[in-house]
Amino acid sequence: MNYKGCSCFFKGAGEKFSIINGKEAERMREAEEKIRQALGAQGQGVRVRALGETDSTNTRLKEWARAGEIHVPCLLTADCQTAGRGRLGRRFVSPAGTGLYMSLLIQPPENTDGGKITILAAVAVCRAIHELTGLQPKIKWVNDLFLNGKKVCGILAEKIDQGIIVGIGVNLLPPPGGFPPEAGAAGALNADVDRFTLAGRIGAYFLDGLNKLDFGDAITYYRAHMPLTGREIHYQKDGQQKNARVTGVSDDGGLMIEDDTGPHVLRTGEVSLGSREVEDIFRDELGVRS
Repeated sequence: MNYKGCSCFFKGAGEKFSIINGKEAERMREAEEKIRQALGAQGQGVRVRALGETDSTNTRLKEWARAGEIHVPCLLTADCQTAGRGRLGRRFVSPAGTGLYMSLLIQPPENTDGGKITILAAVAVCRAIHELTGLQPKIKWVNDLFLNGKKVCGILAEKIDQGIIVGIGVNLLPPPGGFPPEAGAAGALNADVDRFTLAGRIGAYFLDGLNKLDFGDAITYYRAHMPLTGREIHYQKDGQQKNARVTGVSDDGGLMIEDDTGPHVLRTGEVSLGSREVEDIFRDELGVRS
């Protein structure tokens, strides 16, 4: 594609071509090059795309994949999302200039459990943030990252016929006017980091773990940065809220708990704590540059 002058940019399956000016096209090209550089050796064979605005990077990759317009693996970023999504259909606030919004389309090794993909993604984000900023987020099972008691990253993995799409949203700065009420306990890194470099480093750590087929290293890191073990939590089962104590994380990424009926392993779902407990648990050692 010629990025100089006025270019036609295809937005996705079933959509019209839209015209972007030369400066915008050049900015997208530079963004893609930054991502490729940050991917390093793990970027071999990876298709990289950068967009200005889209509805959702997960949705965009899904449509491209189903239309046969991209190959796997592919890494996509957008400056902003108009319909960003989190788990359970929740809205993910995605304004321009304040966050990293990216998705990876991968074809995992045969029989790879979806839970392991989420674990790999959480670990990759933690490692990339620490590498570039010195900050060390903590993980709240299964896919939220916290810093200073506030959620700074969410991860959404979706399986499609063409593979698995892993969507990652990282709050780099608070949006103008602050986070809306529906964002809950949202926070930001408040760090001077280039979002395209961060996207590439996240991709590099994630693809390295996926290609090595070594889940042991990732689960060891995950356990060390998931401070719920020994804590009392609430979880949903059969439409009812249950109370339990966390006893650890299983080798395949399940949350090991014990309630009044005995020990269990949660594979999916969501756990919760009181808001004060969240701040207390996830504040410890957070924001410390090591």
